[in-house]
Amino acid sequence: MRKIVISMLVFVLVFSELNVFVAETIVGDPTELEIECEKQLASDEENLATECKEPETENGENPTTEGEGRPETENGENLTTEGEGQPETENGENPTTEGEGQPETGNGENPITEGEGQPETENGDDPATEGEGQPGSENGEDPTTEEEEQPEYGLEPLCVEQSEFEIEENSTVEGEEQLESNSEEELTTEDEEQLGSNSKEVLVFEGEEQLGTNSEEELENNEEKPAPKCNRAIRAERGPGIPISSVGKIGDIDFSALDDSEDDLTKFTLMEVNRGLEIPTRNDDGRTYYMYFGDFFNGRSYSSLNTKDSYKGNNDDWGRPLPDLEKTLSTIVDSKDFIHAENYQVALTLNTSTNAVATYFYLTGRPSYRDKRKGSGMMIAHGNSPDDSAEFQSTQGFPLLKLYKNETTHELIGYAAVINGSYLDGYVRIKMRPKNANGRISVNMRYLKLSDQYDYTNFAYSAHMDIAGRHDKSRMYSMGKNQQGVSQGFYFHEKKLADNKDFVLYFFRDGYAESPAEFKGNNDPAQYPFSYAFYSTLNGDGTTDPGKDSMYGFKIHPGWALRWDPKKLEPDTVREVNLEMALTEKNLEMLDISLDNDSEYKDDGYHISGTWNGKGSKRIRLYYTVDRSEPMLISEDENENLDTDVPWKYVIPNDVMEKGLDHEITVYIMDEYDQKSNIETKKARPALDIKERVFNQDGKETEEVAPGDTLSYKILVDPGYNRKDTHLYGQFTIIQKYDTHLEPPTDLKVVDAEDGYIVGSAFYNGSSIGVRVTSSLRRYAKVSVTFNAKVKDDATEGEYVVGQGTATGKYSTDDEVNGTSNEVIVKITGVLTFVSAPQVIDFGGKLAISPKNKKYYPIQLDRPLAVQDSRSLSRKPSWMMTAKLDQPLTGEKTGAKLDSLYYRYGENVSIITEKVSAEIYKKETKNREVVNISDTWDPNGDGLYLEVTAGTAKADAYKGTIRWELQDVPLNE
Repeated sequence: MRKIVISMLVFVLVFSELNVFVAETIVGDPTELEIECEKQLASDEENLATECKEPETENGENPTTEGEGRPETENGENLTTEGEGQPETENGENPTTEGEGQPETGNGENPITEGEGQPETENGDDPATEGEGQPGSENGEDPTTEEEEQPEYGLEPLCVEQSEFEIEENSTVEGEEQLESNSEEELTTEDEEQLGSNSKEVLVFEGEEQLGTNSEEELENNEEKPAPKCNRAIRAERGPGIPISSVGKIGDIDFSALDDSEDDLTKFTLMEVNRGLEIPTRNDDGRTYYMYFGDFFNGRSYSSLNTKDSYKGNNDDWGRPLPDLEKTLSTIVDSKDFIHAENYQVALTLNTSTNAVATYFYLTGRPSYRDKRKGSGMMIAHGNSPDDSAEFQSTQGFPLLKLYKNETTHELIGYAAVINGSYLDGYVRIKMRPKNANGRISVNMRYLKLSDQYDYTNFAYSAHMDIAGRHDKSRMYSMGKNQQGVSQGFYFHEKKLADNKDFVLYFFRDGYAESPAEFKGNNDPAQYPFSYAFYSTLNGDGTTDPGKDSMYGFKIHPGWALRWDPKKLEPDTVREVNLEMALTEKNLEMLDISLDNDSEYKDDGYHISGTWNGKGSKRIRLYYTVDRSEPMLISEDENENLDTDVPWKYVIPNDVMEKGLDHEITVYIMDEYDQKSNIETKKARPALDIKERVFNQDGKETEEVAPGDTLSYKILVDPGYNRKDTHLYGQFTIIQKYDTHLEPPTDLKVVDAEDGYIVGSAFYNGSSIGVRVTSSLRRYAKVSVTFNAKVKDDATEGEYVVGQGTATGKYSTDDEVNGTSNEVIVKITGVLTFVSAPQVIDFGGKLAISPKNKKYYPIQLDRPLAVQDSRSLSRKPSWMMTAKLDQPLTGEKTGAKLDSLYYRYGENVSIITEKVSAEIYKKETKNREVVNISDTWDPNGDGLYLEVTAGTAKADAYKGTIRWELQDVPLNE
């Protein structure tokens, strides 16, 4: 038996003498290299600072420039000007002894030179140009050239120690003319026009005949003062760069600005001749793999690799002597007989009598031979803006000046100059090192800009392809894109070289810092990379990736160029870029990892899982990062089943990944050679939760409804963010599917679920309800959407009312909004319900107290006692009405109680009490008509009545309460 509805009836009886009165019944409703030097000229004593210390010859005499007078000190000795003197270390000591001449490393130690002593002059003295003093800059550069002392263009630090002279007004130094300056400080050289007119602070060059200040103060004495502290030199505007003629000797050039520290070259050996450095691999294929600078002729024999001066007959650079450190840069550049460092590459040698070398540059591995460099090697370009065409390209190449190797770590470092006509545009350091044992190497290039003609700088690396002399037969293939849609690189696969093995060459574009931004291929490779054939601007577009292992459509005369992103680069600052490549005999077996999409937050943290494949590696380390943190080790495992997908899972702790905030997770694996897999990335966001509920007219969740009844819907939206999140809802929209069994909705509201404030708007378009949340609402707020909907009167029983909400759009972070609520389903079945129940039952006027038992019948009800059953007739529904007292008839004055309320139903007469329910009515539903039970009441038949026993009623007002209970029960119960 199931009780459907409970209705309460309250009635009052008033007895006055012999009269009884029923009053009423009540029904209850249920967040540049160029460091400024402090000006030293305006001190209290008007001191003029010059650089470093006085030069001295071995006999203590001061060298002078031919034809030039020198200022004298008080003891009559000549006074040197800045930049002259023997080279000194930072502690002021002469770094070389007689017979020694090695260039210094950044920390002052002499790098090891292969089989070579230091350069000496015939008399054993340190070599110097006629009329010059010994080089005296701290960084070891030669500040002078023949017949004229030149400004020293070294690298940082430009000024560490200085000689200072006291200057007094109207004083002159013997042998020098007074110098007057029309500007605050001017930069001049002997017999040259004035430089640096656009700069207020400039270097004062050696070899000037006159010194002065804008107050016309001149040298009065040569007393040496303590050196002022200097953090950075002040340079003049220099346009296309520094005159090459002013640079001096190769061995004196300081490249320290390009190094990480003064210890960078401590364990390196300075090479005398150019040779490749072997790349260690685990391939046992009888080949030798090299990192290499310059030309390498593919037609060589294997034996020629160990033959002295074999470069001459092969017209390449293998075994070619590296520059004499005593030579000047201008001598090297003017000779045009230098190794082109821009043509760095990977190469292999085969143990064959001919064609024992395989490289990829045209012409047969010699891009510099017969000047075929166009379209091959590294290129530096300048322009006025990222969209500008290249106003300058380093088409004269990078003369390789010094080459170092470390045979323990297998690293090769080359230092070179970037030439722009008669000017030095800058210096580069190119470092090559193995990345793993699969023939993959990493190339790091650092460029020090010394020109200031153009603001923006970019780099490119290109190749006019000629693999092992096959030239136009080379074909390019894509490595495909990663999950972020970035091309991973491209490769070449040449079948059967002279040793009957394949040649597979890879160029990688992703998975490391400062990687190339674009790839461009064409069939016209004999062009510079920043030209119409490749990139017409510094930020030109690349070639569309055709998909993994698909061939690029360059089959006539293949060539390609990689470019990086153009950046604004100030003079005397360094920029670095990276490039990774690999050379093997077979396709690389790339370590692989996957990250499942079903990652989720749980009480103990964020659960992630996936698979990894270690290919042929023996041991695998699995790492993850959160929000670009340092890598954290998940596990280290033996790769027991080679080339097999191994499942993994991990729980990121809550103290690493706080709930309610966005996080970026990456996972990857590495093997025993530090070979790295692809990097899988996932943005972990709190789960968007949308719950929908539907209620009946009684405010209870329901699964059934009758035609004509009203349903109330509530949709609760919880984005899942906590109050630390500072972002907004943005373009957040909810679409509620609206069922055709419903009439148009009413009472549409969009409010904050916590405080009830309106936080959006809703509209009905005939088929759905659209909700727009206020874009400026903070994302941690929960939103409540409510509306009412009446079921149509003609709705077909047995059908369903279905509702579901879907959220779309974008948060203010531009992250996609995508969520769907649960589906709510209400069946149209009809219901058993009270239509009405009386609130007042009138038993007549004043009732007289009778000396006999007496019955009293209701003469009027304010509303009928009525029931309607709209349930499916096929279910043969039935129901029953019962009644009992919630409160017995009780006198208001006397407190006396009357057990006098009865109900007759058929042959049964039942007293209505607090303890026992009396059967009032029962019926099997045959139709959906309203059944008016009170209409069946009759004094001579069924109904409610009072029967007062003689002597029990007192003159008082009696009040009681009846509970009507409507129950869904089978008739046989």
